[in-house]
Amino acid sequence: MQREPFGSILESTLTHFFTVRQGRVHHVTWCSRDIRQEAAGQKWLCNPYLNIIFRPDVEKEPLLPARYEFSRSTRPWRTPLNYVYSLLATNRLSSRLLATAIVEIEPPLANAEQMIIIGGNHHLRLLDYGLNRCFVVAKCGAPTVFLTNELAVRHRFSYLPIPDILESDADNGWYSERLILGTPINRLRNRQIAARAIQQVMDPLFTMYTETQELCPRDWYRTELMDRIAGLIKKNTLLDGSTRDLLANALPRLFAKVGGHGIIATTQAHGDFQPANILVGEGGPWLIDWEYTCRRQAGYDALVLGLRTRQPIGLPLRVKQALDGMLPDDGILAGWPPTDWKDGSKRPANLALFLLEELEGKLLENDNRNFTSLEQGLRLFMDNLLPVLELLH
Repeated sequence: MQREPFGSILESTLTHFFTVRQGRVHHVTWCSRDIRQEAAGQKWLCNPYLNIIFRPDVEKEPLLPARYEFSRSTRPWRTPLNYVYSLLATNRLSSRLLATAIVEIEPPLANAEQMIIIGGNHHLRLLDYGLNRCFVVAKCGAPTVFLTNELAVRHRFSYLPIPDILESDADNGWYSERLILGTPINRLRNRQIAARAIQQVMDPLFTMYTETQELCPRDWYRTELMDRIAGLIKKNTLLDGSTRDLLANALPRLFAKVGGHGIIATTQAHGDFQPANILVGEGGPWLIDWEYTCRRQAGYDALVLGLRTRQPIGLPLRVKQALDGMLPDDGILAGWPPTDWKDGSKRPANLALFLLEELEGKLLENDNRNFTSLEQGLRLFMDNLLPVLELLH
């Protein structure tokens, strides 16, 4: 919430959505928990640590996924503490004490005790357990490209392991999908189940790659990519002088390392292929969060998974392992069509191209008029960029 005025964004986003969806004007107000206690609006509690907004009288079922996910930390020593906190934060007696803000909705939503609201990078999600559907609503002021791209892919490739879209209104920035319950595989104790889930979602991904594969000159692809990056850097007013200097140093070196000879295969990529987006549960496994889908080099999704680039700490070490063919997921990379990962001599150039693609994605994510500071993922990526570049000799 620190990178943007979340309260005012939530107010404008949900006011517009409820008015459009329900056909009558709604008013949504964000305020601290210590004020407006006597106001007439329907009150919802906001807990940023669980990343949920819910009614004080919410039923048990809507809270179960948040309780379970928060209590199962990726750091085992935190699991008992997280478990206790999740119980207290969702208990009817103590939830008000741990809420950091109140959301008021007027007129009140019917059956609100069966709903929760979840924040996201570009969207808000309203999970309605009574209707068994999830409403995905683009934040007011956020880039619309993410929702537009996701809807296009989901409508075109109906065989992908994604919940069914039930309604869509791209002009007003929302759609609804069937509500699913699942656990991200990075929170599973059984690693065999997690590995099997990855393999299962790879099959339909490979079908999409085959249907969307295009060949283009390598020099054309890297030049187009560099031009888009330059445009994003120019328009981003949050980039300071030192960051711009770092990019001015790194980008020409990456461009040269990619090389301009030959042909490259590109495909439609998921764009954020990581364990947190692979769920196991009813009817699954599922591959969710397609908001970053775009056209990338054929091995892009495999590199996101193998290098764990959504966890930037330790990236230089993982790049070194990748260059040496020693990544834990090296077998997946080697079998990813239509890449040439087995040819070690081509890895530095493909990794340099991947870094350019990652940089474009992170700059695009920060091309957001709501932001008052850069997203942490971009800052951590920039911290790692030069150390990684030194490895690509």
